[in-house]
Amino acid sequence: MIGNRYQIIKLIGKGGMADVYLALDSILNREVAVKVLRNELAEDSVAIERFAREANAATKLSHPNIVDIYDVGQDGDKHYIVMEYIRGVTLKDLLRRRGPIPFKESVWIMKQLSSALMEAHKNGIIHRDIKSQNIMIKDDGTVKIADFGIALAKGISNITSENSVVGSVHYLAPELSQGEQATMQSDIYSLGIVFYELITGKVPYEGDTAVQIAVLHVRNDVPSIRELDNSIPQSVENIIIKATARNLDERYPNAALLLRDLNDCLKEEHLNDKKYVLSSPVNKKSEEEKKEVVNNKNKEEANKKKRLIATLTLSLIGILSLACVLIILFICGFIGNNSKYSKVPDISNLSVVEASDLLDENYLSLDLASIKRVMTDDIEAGLIISFSPEADTKVERGTKVTVVVSDGKYQKIDNYIGRNIDEVTALLKEMNFIVEAVAIESDEPSGTIITQNGFVAGDKYNPNISNTINFEYSEYLSIIIPFGTKGRNVGEVAEELEKAGFTVAREILKEEDLTEEEKSRYQSGQVIRISPEEGMLFKSVDEESKITIYYY
Repeated sequence: MIGNRYQIIKLIGKGGMADVYLALDSILNREVAVKVLRNELAEDSVAIERFAREANAATKLSHPNIVDIYDVGQDGDKHYIVMEYIRGVTLKDLLRRRGPIPFKESVWIMKQLSSALMEAHKNGIIHRDIKSQNIMIKDDGTVKIADFGIALAKGISNITSENSVVGSVHYLAPELSQGEQATMQSDIYSLGIVFYELITGKVPYEGDTAVQIAVLHVRNDVPSIRELDNSIPQSVENIIIKATARNLDERYPNAALLLRDLNDCLKEEHLNDKKYVLSSPVNKKSEEEKKEVVNNKNKEEANKKKRLIATLTLSLIGILSLACVLIILFICGFIGNNSKYSKVPDISNLSVVEASDLLDENYLSLDLASIKRVMTDDIEAGLIISFSPEADTKVERGTKVTVVVSDGKYQKIDNYIGRNIDEVTALLKEMNFIVEAVAIESDEPSGTIITQNGFVAGDKYNPNISNTINFEYSEYLSIIIPFGTKGRNVGEVAEELEKAGFTVAREILKEEDLTEEEKSRYQSGQVIRISPEEGMLFKSVDEESKITIYYY
């Protein structure tokens, strides 16, 4: 329980800074997601500041396409954020399953995202990490932007280091990798990359390193989607071109104009729009850099002779050192004919999403169609138990990795012998058990469980499926004194009662013990009365079932 209110149910996600749990709000009786800062970061002022920033940024926003924040708090040394629980998948997962999304559906998704971004920007919040992994698709199709963990609000200082780059490099605006501050247009660039990814099923640039990918964003315009599929209207491609323009003067200045074009692009009058042509990106530093190059060149010529001998010496040393490094790398298998191979990373104890991302980084993929789920003794549901090929195996790039995922932990059954059958039945039904119970005669108190079968104490069971357990429990077998004994022959009645399980005693009544009515009504040898009376109930196991027959 966190904050004396939120009952943790299970872990549903792990991030670099926080873990996310499914929980139950015990006051409002609704499912919520609780993001908890990791324990090792509890004393990290920067991590706490980023965590608080996410909470502060998102709580300012109320929009159907932004994940709602319900509560923020601290429980002991645990900092937490309570947010809307989304039943659905990330956009990244959706693309992995479906591949490219039809352009009309992509436009519909983009309208929701642009509307959410417009709301954030209106409130002075720059997300700074727009990517398909941070976009949730609910089961009803609603799109939600999540994870404002590195969002930057106006008037709040940047807590990253001066030269660090924040955000996923596949979606990073070129000006950010050149050290400029994040703006609304940076978010729009990232959203333009998401639009490209929606329609093509992939990001525009891949590379061996983050630096290579960033350089491609700086040097190149995003590839044409119509070259891949010419059935896509030019008006749709124009939005991607304008959203991802490297020159800020040609990029959408705000999300409202982006949303306007998304609303119009599929209208008949825009289907034959001309292609939006970008000019060469403006480099404000280019002239100054050219002058500096000329000056440096003159100085270099002047000192060239002095440095020649030193340069040759250092070059020789460098060549020898490089040769040694290359030999070592070749022996270790990192270079040579291995450019088309990758080593399988260790993805054990990761979620399917985390494993898929890690495999992507190593040019491998996760075989979603063959995921096997099994119960375990100690691994949380949703985490990978084993995978093939094994970690560190060298395989061709593009190889699919098959995984076995935990379907949850086995539970162990208790010993219920000696407990009340009604209480145990109610408990086990909550645990998804089918209870079959049979009553037997026993010296134990009524309702006490005598035997337990199907699952005995210590047996493991899968709580996700229905299981059957069998009990025998004690129950008093009641017998009733029959009616219609009066006036009948005493021997006949006594025999009938003894067969029914009663102990019978006979007692003769004297004439003075009879009423006048009884004297006139009954004859010798007939039953006049019995004690206890007809219709009385006896429990055969805990009371002495003795009957006395009175006759004349």
